[in-house]
Amino acid sequence: MAPSPSRRTLRLPSAHAGKAASKDDIYERIYEAVVEHRLLPGTKLSEERVAELFSVSRTQVRGVLQRLAVEQLVTLIPNRGAFVTTPSAEEAHDVLEVRRTLEPAVVQRLIARIAAGKAPTAVKQLRALVKREQQAHANGDRRAAVRLSGEFHVLLAQLSGSAIMTRMLRELTPLTCLAILTFEAPTGTACPNDEHTVLLDAIEAGDSAQAMAIMDEHLHHIEKSLNLDAEAAPEIDLAEALLG
Repeated sequence: MAPSPSRRTLRLPSAHAGKAASKDDIYERIYEAVVEHRLLPGTKLSEERVAELFSVSRTQVRGVLQRLAVEQLVTLIPNRGAFVTTPSAEEAHDVLEVRRTLEPAVVQRLIARIAAGKAPTAVKQLRALVKREQQAHANGDRRAAVRLSGEFHVLLAQLSGSAIMTRMLRELTPLTCLAILTFEAPTGTACPNDEHTVLLDAIEAGDSAQAMAIMDEHLHHIEKSLNLDAEAAPEIDLAEALLG
């Protein structure tokens, strides 16, 4: 869905003096800025400005933006430029529907892998991540909490042993963030604070049916939080979003 420039403007601060970044560095910065709710849907990603911020050529930036466009995080509009994607309500629903199909299978696979002795430290790793997420909430660090919430879901896929599921979750996580930012107040959290712990309890107990049901309900909770009447997001400082 094409963004509306009238809803998203960009303030351009003074130039950032730093050494040149690689394409992967720039990609990760933009990816993380979306996941942490620092880059909002509809924000224009000026090739010139991004190149200036990372001390690289516009050609390098163009390659990164094309990669992000393939992953649907960026929308390229001829003669207008690149914008952080603003999903439609239907697209937001589709992202959560795909996740509800995928992630119960992820936890089922993980439980089977743990039972087979192939992931002996999985629960320990996941609990450590949830503890960091809860601490971020306690500290009022919303950006860290949101990022760690997404990392929890990606880690589930990684520990399940499936490279394909991991790649899909890594791509779906920022798309979920864009849906939340478009249809829910930016101060909202990606996941209810206690549901990851409840899910982990079921995984540790080896209860596949319960864990799958909890995951499905967890993702339903996220979708139910979406608000089609969300207000326009505030002006974005690109340097702060990408380098802050």
